[in-house]
Amino acid sequence: MRYSKILDETIKNIVPASRERMAEKERELNSLLKTPKGLGKLENLAIQLEGIKKDYRPEKKIVVVMAADNGVEREKVSKSKRIITQYVVEAMLQGKSSINALGKTFGADIEVVDLGIDETADPEGKISLEGIIKRKLMETGTHNIAEGPAMAYDTAVKAIETGIEIADIFAEKGYNLFATGEMGIGNTTTSSAVLKVLTDLPLDDITGYGSGIDDRTLEHKKNVIRKAIDVNNGKEKIDVSDAADVLSKVGGLDIAGMAGVYLGCAKNSIPVVIDGFISSVAALCAYRLCRNVKDYMIPSHMSEEPGMKYIIKELGMEPFLAMNMKLGEGTGAVMMFPVIEAACNITRTVRKYPEV
Repeated sequence: MRYSKILDETIKNIVPASRERMAEKERELNSLLKTPKGLGKLENLAIQLEGIKKDYRPEKKIVVVMAADNGVEREKVSKSKRIITQYVVEAMLQGKSSINALGKTFGADIEVVDLGIDETADPEGKISLEGIIKRKLMETGTHNIAEGPAMAYDTAVKAIETGIEIADIFAEKGYNLFATGEMGIGNTTTSSAVLKVLTDLPLDDITGYGSGIDDRTLEHKKNVIRKAIDVNNGKEKIDVSDAADVLSKVGGLDIAGMAGVYLGCAKNSIPVVIDGFISSVAALCAYRLCRNVKDYMIPSHMSEEPGMKYIIKELGMEPFLAMNMKLGEGTGAVMMFPVIEAACNITRTVRKYPEV
């Protein structure tokens, strides 16, 4: 592996959640006045949270949205043009996007990180990105994966490191429950490409309609992904054993940044919620980099994108929510925040089983 010192140290510092505390929490749950396992997944979640931190309770909640443009958008794989990335990010920064509405509902702050938004798509400068966290690694977003690597290997590693840095910054500010979100036109194409390389699953099974494309565009999208993988397996094959190399060849800055957030949260012993398909691809990349990170990840909903079910299966997870959601931005992940709070309250408020 060609990781950096920061990434290497982060991976080494991620320890498994405490199995001892988890076993103790399971015994406590079994002592409550209820049917054994009667609260199903909620009990499993309570056990997981206890393994992450003793007597865990969410105090400050945040959704971290990684934003970047993707060169593959030029292949017309999306219904939307790349300037939509900026319009949606502007709405987020002004508190007027879907994730803001849900964040406000559940008491979560929203922060957006610019890893590579192509501001040249707005030559007149009419769109305001005031308030964004500036960590731009590529001025106009990634390169077109259908023509070559999305980015240099070192850039992919730096994007992962940036996610770790962002997690560190907000952990230091007292945030102890995270969710991942993303924004970047074309990122269901890059996500499907990454998933294809990591798993070699059939593209027909893992590639979906993304922004709402028609059947003809869907077939074009698959062909673009095939071309991208062929091109990037040219002189030097993609190193499937190295998620950072996969990201550098056919991925995106947003996916790499989210992978870093998962790693950073795990390093800080903080639970982090997975959103939809793109977020779950980032989770898979983080897992391939460090298996222990899984202990800190919480699934939220089953995205409408077909590839997600395969990722969830590899991670050994089962989503809590069936919402038919496919928006991204972290909107599905933030819906888990009240469920997490509920899991934390089970043993605090339910009576113990009486001795008879």
